[in-house]
Amino acid sequence: MIQTEQVKPKNRRIPPIFYIALGGLCLLLIPRFVTIFKTESQIMSIGNRLLIQEKVTSDKQKGIEAFAKGDYQQAIASFKNSLIKQPNDPETLIYLNNAQAGNNSLKIAAIVPIGSNLNVAQEILRGVATAQDEINKKGGINGQKLQVAIVNDRNDPEIAQKVASELVKDPQVLGVVGHNSSNASLAAAPIYQQGGLVMISPTSFANNLSGFGNYIFRTVPTNKVMAEALADYMVKTARKTKIAFCHDSQAPDNVSFKDELLAALVSKGGQLVPTVCDLSAPNFNPTAAVNQAISSGADGLFISNYIDRPETAIDVARANQGRLALFSSPTM
Repeated sequence: MIQTEQVKPKNRRIPPIFYIALGGLCLLLIPRFVTIFKTESQIMSIGNRLLIQEKVTSDKQKGIEAFAKGDYQQAIASFKNSLIKQPNDPETLIYLNNAQAGNNSLKIAAIVPIGSNLNVAQEILRGVATAQDEINKKGGINGQKLQVAIVNDRNDPEIAQKVASELVKDPQVLGVVGHNSSNASLAAAPIYQQGGLVMISPTSFANNLSGFGNYIFRTVPTNKVMAEALADYMVKTARKTKIAFCHDSQAPDNVSFKDELLAALVSKGGQLVPTVCDLSAPNFNPTAAVNQAISSGADGLFISNYIDRPETAIDVARANQGRLALFSSPTM
């Protein structure tokens, strides 16, 4: 459940309007002006280094080099030229706005899984970039423009914890938009809560994420709401009442959704067909899983995969060959 009360983080001066969820993604967070630490590669940037390697233009590279030197006018010109060639590149748009924002800005950031799920990372960043661009073109918030740091946590809980530990130490940090996966969000949430730093996840939907305290928020509907809608569709519209489940037991949001769906399905007259179908199991066999569901009497199959591991779920769908009605969580 989304917590709605507004809480002022300790030692952070935040205008009330800053808590508004922007474009359904919220927007919030920033690291320091330089990289805080290294993992396998640099993972944070406000425009001084390249994080997204795909389809890099020469102008974008020039803009990043200029930004790193403090030549913001050249950076602005280069980023604008790059956007003419790649208008759907959110990293460049964010860096352009950062260069234009100057030092008197509200510093925020977005934590996304560039290193493990580039498509998801770019979709989140497009929402953030659009919100930042719209706000800055209107003069910012109370006269201060937004500067967004991009953080690549790879949906890795260990990296997420390191990021959170550093950010709570920085008094300039106003809040965190992220993380993407429930695994990363659940790992980082206790650190943000203890440090009094607001975290707003736009995509994590593990049930227990709502229990950490009044600094932890999320914007997605609860699993119960989504599961009720799906179970209602299964039974009343698709008219499938004997459902086998395939889920990733290593993903807490998968487990939460599965439990809520099972309860909703039973309450509507459906039933679980007992099978063994764990997408994270070693040597998982999608064909055997589907055949077992069919032989056990299932007329439908629920598939729920971890956001960074869609391949196994897709293999199950292919192995099904249209024999069972397929259903899934929003992740799929």
